[in-house]
Amino acid sequence: MSSFKIENMFSVKAKTCIVTGAGSGIGKGMATALATNGAKVIVCGRREEQIKAAAEEMNTAAKESGMGGEVIAIRADVGNKKGCIEFFEQASKLIDKLDFLVNNAGFSANWKDVSPMGDAATLPAKLMTIDDVDWANMSLVHCAGPYYLTVQFIPYFQKSEDPSVCNITSLAASFLNMGCCEFSYAQSKAAETQLSRLMAGVLKPFNIRVNCVKPGLFPSGLTTFPGTEQLYPPMQQAAEKQIPRGAPGTWEQIAGTVLMMASPAGAYLNGAELKVDGGWELFTCARDV
Repeated sequence: MSSFKIENMFSVKAKTCIVTGAGSGIGKGMATALATNGAKVIVCGRREEQIKAAAEEMNTAAKESGMGGEVIAIRADVGNKKGCIEFFEQASKLIDKLDFLVNNAGFSANWKDVSPMGDAATLPAKLMTIDDVDWANMSLVHCAGPYYLTVQFIPYFQKSEDPSVCNITSLAASFLNMGCCEFSYAQSKAAETQLSRLMAGVLKPFNIRVNCVKPGLFPSGLTTFPGTEQLYPPMQQAAEKQIPRGAPGTWEQIAGTVLMMASPAGAYLNGAELKVDGGWELFTCARDV
C-alpha cells in the first residue's frame, strides 16, 4: 500500500515542468513549489533581470530542500505566436520530455478612468476607455499563448508517462466584482477556461490532460503594481467581508493546488476547473435569511 503514502501520491520528483510568467506572484510560488519538491522547472518571464533573480531564489530553496530540483530561467514573451516559437526553440534544448506545463503568463489592461463602476454619470465614458489593443492583447496573451505553447510541446509530452497542462485562468471568468470589472481581461479568462475544455478533448489522442485553475484574490503583479491604487482597495475590502478567512490567499495555497495537479494525486483530473478563491464567489452570492 506504499502508493498511498504522501511522498508517493504527491511526488513530482524527477518530473520536468514549465511555468510561464514565473518572475513574480503566483507563478513564482508555483514554480518554487515544484522545484522544492524535486522537479526540473523551466521558467520564463518578459523581464530578464526579474526572471533570473527569481530563478536564483527558487534554486536556493530547491537546494535547501535536498530533493534534487532545479530551476532554469529563460527570458521570453509568450503572449504571441512568435514569442512562443522562440521560447520553444530555447526550452526544447534543455529537456528530454515534458510532464507538466503551467500556462500562467498574463496581465490586465486596467481602466484609464478610475471613477467608480456604479457612478451612472461617468460610467458611459469609462466604458469607452477600453481600446481595441486591450481586447486583442488580452486574447493573445491568455488564449493564443497557452494554445501555441501546448501544441508545440506535444512531441515532448508524448515522452512523459502522464503529461498534463494547467491553464491559470481567473475567478473573473465567472464572477462579477463591481469594485474592479475589467471587460477585456474577464472575457479573455472566460475564453481561456473554454480553451482548456476544448484542448482536453482535442489532445485526447496524445493522452495529454488539460485542466485549469481559477484563482480568486492573491497578491501578484496584477494587484499590486503602480496605477492600481484606486482600483484594488474595493477588491481587498470585498475579500475581508466575504471570504471566511477575511484575507487574500497565499502563494502556498495556490501552489499546493498546482502541485497536486502535477502529481499522481491529480492524475484523474481532465477538463476540470478548480476554483481556489477561499469561498469568495460563494459568499458573495450568499444572502442572510
